[in-house]
Amino acid sequence: MFAYPSLYVTIIFLIAIVISPTISSVFGSLSTTTINSSTYPISNLSSSTPSTAQKEKNNLTSTFEITDEIKALIDDHLDKNKTNAAIAIGFIDPNGTQFYGHGKMSNTSNATVDENTVFSIGSTTKVFTTTLLADMVNKGLIKLDDPIEKYLPSNVTVPQYNGHKITIEDLATHTSGLPEFPDNYCPSFDPAKTAVQDSIQYRKNLMNCTKNYTFDQLYQALSNFTLSREPGSKVEYSTFGIGLLGHILTLKSNMTSFDKLLDHNILDVLGMNDTSFSLSDSQKSRLAVGHFNGQEELPTLNMSSPIAPGGALHSTVSDMLKFLSANMGLIKTILDDAMQDSHLIRLSTGQLLPNNLQASDNNNTGLYIGLGWFITTNFGHEVIWHNGATLGGYNAYMAFNPTTERGIVILCSTDTSDINITTISFSQNDELSSLIWSLLNQ
Repeated sequence: MFAYPSLYVTIIFLIAIVISPTISSVFGSLSTTTINSSTYPISNLSSSTPSTAQKEKNNLTSTFEITDEIKALIDDHLDKNKTNAAIAIGFIDPNGTQFYGHGKMSNTSNATVDENTVFSIGSTTKVFTTTLLADMVNKGLIKLDDPIEKYLPSNVTVPQYNGHKITIEDLATHTSGLPEFPDNYCPSFDPAKTAVQDSIQYRKNLMNCTKNYTFDQLYQALSNFTLSREPGSKVEYSTFGIGLLGHILTLKSNMTSFDKLLDHNILDVLGMNDTSFSLSDSQKSRLAVGHFNGQEELPTLNMSSPIAPGGALHSTVSDMLKFLSANMGLIKTILDDAMQDSHLIRLSTGQLLPNNLQASDNNNTGLYIGLGWFITTNFGHEVIWHNGATLGGYNAYMAFNPTTERGIVILCSTDTSDINITTISFSQNDELSSLIWSLLNQ
């Protein structure tokens, strides 16, 4: 998940508390769309046995549809926080796609979000980057076990640990040993100043800083970093590593930019015309503006090119369902093999979650990583997922179960401190999260 240190405290706090939402009255106009006509709940990561009440509830939710209960819970998430933001959710299975949206695109717009509303998707960008990698591996253009220094300029010093080198696969599985962000990335940022981080002006200042980060600075950060362990030995979430991976793929492809590489090999193939780093005039007119503190609007974040492969994409629910459809095999494309390869479990995370948060230990569940994707499994069913959040006031979540052939996308236009969609993957303390997991696994 593309995030920043101020999110650590927020997410840890949300994981620790139990949220008991009360359904409130519907606020604002609603939008519901059905397109094309159409178990393994982890209610608590420290407990693998669902209650009798939970089992009975799961039996009632076996039909995969966006029910009135889900709509009410989404509405409640927005309304109880008195936020001007919006949530858009999409379902996909072999019967087609469904959509529901609640909330306005901006403080001054009366338009309700729909399946074509544009959101920032944060670190879900990472699985697009690793799918590109898998595709280039299948084409024989790059090898997972190649040391990354093979693809970088000769004047760049790549750190080693006792002779062990960082490989391409290490970058894609967050096992390179590189930190979440480069040490020289926006030096003014001080994670100790949590009160300052929670001000809108600080976020604006940081956003202005991040867009100016250069590839020379990226190389400098890599050259000056000292590894503390052998690459490949431990998962430690690294946006730095995925950004570097995207740069290496661009260099190897001879494309002029990562944007063009992604367009040519994935977005154009899947017809994802509303997924991009920069926004067209049409997309700007359909942008759900990011919020902080529920009410305050933030400017659009233009993340620098070196880090963009780790968290800078914008997309819509409609486009993201196309991506999930291809990953689930509901449509057949030239990316089939690459996508299946990206889902393969490569190593255990040791219960480590995105942003290096620690999940509760549970011997009956496994938390693993593929190429970019996280995989949660009870060794019968598995859910393949990723989440994301940005400084610009967005958070997102997407997941699918290849056994049940069910997929879900949720996009939100406010900060995780207001509404946290990202924790659906590992914090089942609220009703919406439990319901989503039940639906995915039945």
